[in-house]
Amino acid sequence: MGLAFDLLLTLLIELPIFALFFKRKKRPAVFMYGLLVNFISWPIAHILKISTDVNAPLIEVLVVTGEGFGLWLLTECGWKKAFIMSAIANGISYLATSFIHIDPEIFQNKQNIIIH
Repeated sequence: MGLAFDLLLTLLIELPIFALFFKRKKRPAVFMYGLLVNFISWPIAHILKISTDVNAPLIEVLVVTGEGFGLWLLTECGWKKAFIMSAIANGISYLATSFIHIDPEIFQNKQNIIIH
């Protein structure tokens, strides 16, 4: 449950930040591209975090690079804009998911269920 909450929090933070960098007309496409790059980079990053001893900040640098490259290709904006956008969005979401945690016991406590 914690990983799903982290993904939701990441999307809720990063997608609006991506949208702020573009005009209204291009925002729907940017939302889709943001979802695409996050749905590719997020599982890869968490597989690396879980299965290797590589520290999280290094993995986050790889995520920023990968998402920046993907956004650059998909949005057809300048590479500097794509990498700045990726660095800001991923930096904020990394800090948020580092400090905001949800206790999995909240959703697994089923003592209050009444069965007739």
